[in-house]
Amino acid sequence: MAYTGSTPLLEGQINALLDAPGVLAEVYDRVARELIETLRPEGYFEGMGESELGWPSSDRIGPEGLLGRTRLVDAIYRGVPGLRDRRLFEAHEQFRGLNAAYHEGSRMYLQLKEQFVSRGAGTAQDFLKRYQGLLLEALARGEAFLPDVGEAALARGRISRVPLSHAQAVASALSSVAPEDDAQWQEHYLFAGENTRQEGSLRELLRDVAQRTLDYIAAGELLATRFNTYNNLGWFGSSVWKTITDADRVLYSLGEKGEALERARADVRMGQALLIVFFQAHQEDAAKLKPENFWYGQHYSYLTRDLIDLIVRLVDQVNNLAQTAGLPEELEVPPLLAGTAKGRFLEYPHVGKTSDLTPLQRGLRFARWARACWRVGRTRRRISQANLTPPQRYQKAWDAWLEWSQATMNSFDIRLKVTVDPLFAPLAKELDLGSGKRRVLFLPAHQGMLEHFVVFSVFQSKEFLEAIGWEKPIPFVQLARTGLAHSTAVKIGPWEMSIFGVSPDTFDSMFEDVDGYITRESIETSAHIIPRILDAMEERPGLIYPMGTTAAFREQVFPLQHALFAKLPQDVVIVPVVFRGSHALWPRCPKGNMKINPGVVEAVILPPMPGETTLLPKRGSLRVQSEVAALFQAVHISHLLNPEVV
Repeated sequence: MAYTGSTPLLEGQINALLDAPGVLAEVYDRVARELIETLRPEGYFEGMGESELGWPSSDRIGPEGLLGRTRLVDAIYRGVPGLRDRRLFEAHEQFRGLNAAYHEGSRMYLQLKEQFVSRGAGTAQDFLKRYQGLLLEALARGEAFLPDVGEAALARGRISRVPLSHAQAVASALSSVAPEDDAQWQEHYLFAGENTRQEGSLRELLRDVAQRTLDYIAAGELLATRFNTYNNLGWFGSSVWKTITDADRVLYSLGEKGEALERARADVRMGQALLIVFFQAHQEDAAKLKPENFWYGQHYSYLTRDLIDLIVRLVDQVNNLAQTAGLPEELEVPPLLAGTAKGRFLEYPHVGKTSDLTPLQRGLRFARWARACWRVGRTRRRISQANLTPPQRYQKAWDAWLEWSQATMNSFDIRLKVTVDPLFAPLAKELDLGSGKRRVLFLPAHQGMLEHFVVFSVFQSKEFLEAIGWEKPIPFVQLARTGLAHSTAVKIGPWEMSIFGVSPDTFDSMFEDVDGYITRESIETSAHIIPRILDAMEERPGLIYPMGTTAAFREQVFPLQHALFAKLPQDVVIVPVVFRGSHALWPRCPKGNMKINPGVVEAVILPPMPGETTLLPKRGSLRVQSEVAALFQAVHISHLLNPEVV
């Protein structure tokens, strides 16, 4: 059985393993042994004897060996959720505790800069250089995070990392990071917050800002690293691995012959090949300027989606075969993959799907949505044909998308709640975001396709407009992926028509011609269009850059692309956004799923984060900005998922 993946890279790697069964078995065994050895200090195998910890080899596997495999994997599967909850809660509490201090530090920086420039002490760029020198100084002398025995073993096994280890090594290697001493450092400055007042020398106050920022980045990297290790790898990986090992054991007991049996065994081999690539993906170095294969892109997302689809199919196959053979064995889709998991850092209970629909109800709602899509397509055609200036065209298109967004939510009975963090408005005022003259990058977490429905309503809502200080909506630029309309298209010979009343190619071209958006074919092409992104932020009041790609399951939050942060100018303002509940309303699995559910989505607009304080100085290999990318993933995680026990 050949693997038909969503990308040529995945197809090539998986089929190379499937075409060489001996190599597949050898690599699978090696990866399993390496993982078990790496995980031993984490405590999963307490109570098991040394002889029980050996992974049985595939070349002489039998009933006892298969049972031994299931015991090993089951120990990991049972141990991961509790350890995940503890590790994430600890990291989250530390991160959340530093949140207010970090944002107050941003306000302190802005006030100090204004005083510095108004006194004629130098330019804003001179002030930034002073701050960056102090930031590097604090980074070089900072105390490294000391992992416990378990996390240290994970770092040695290259499936985790120590926070700030990359950045501290770079800062320490620089010939001199300490800023030059001069009289201006000793001049008296004042910070006046809403509830605090702080006075001191420029050096003292600016060093305070640098330390607050560094503490926040370190805590963010710890949270993001643990999430990628214990959630994206540990919980998901062990859920898949358990099903595959259980299925392998049951199928062995069913005998040798039968077409259905062979199909199920082929799926087990397919799952083993996918797991090999999945585990190898998590061993990639996130601090590299260019990841090798998976860590930041669609390949990894497609890989996890295909694993979920395979597990659901495999469970059904094995249970049918076992029932026919009269065996009492029955497999279950693991709760994480079935959407029934319990614990911390799951979806908030007040959002998500509210009811199930019959096929007739789905059909009627889809028909109403199709009419809304046709109308917006017709409106955009009229805009493209009208004699309008670009600003006029963008505004009319922005208005048309708002109408479509509201009609879409009405069609599917989707309720939207817009929540603006209380810290947003004072920071927005200090940053003068209301003037529309700042370069603002809106950075939403990207969990599902449903976000395309609601984003226009979010950024034209009264809650957002009041918080940012605008009297009326102003059209943003969006980074838009091409090809989205193909899934709705009908093709007859050379003729193709999408649900929007135009061909998919015309729909894509209108993103740039009518909306003034920036288009890309895939997430991997984003680095090549960063210059266009920077130009667009000069001309338009905001740019929406959905981070990563759609998630395969509700609790999946991807690492972010550090290539973007490496190119951003220091004076950019970054506004993180999360959409709670969006994935449950339109799940990514199974492949090609078009079942859109009624329910609630909450958009949470988080406080602005100035690039001047937050981006690391781009010196040497610090230009990678992997720590900053981890920070923004942590911001998404900490507001998207519920830290309390569900």
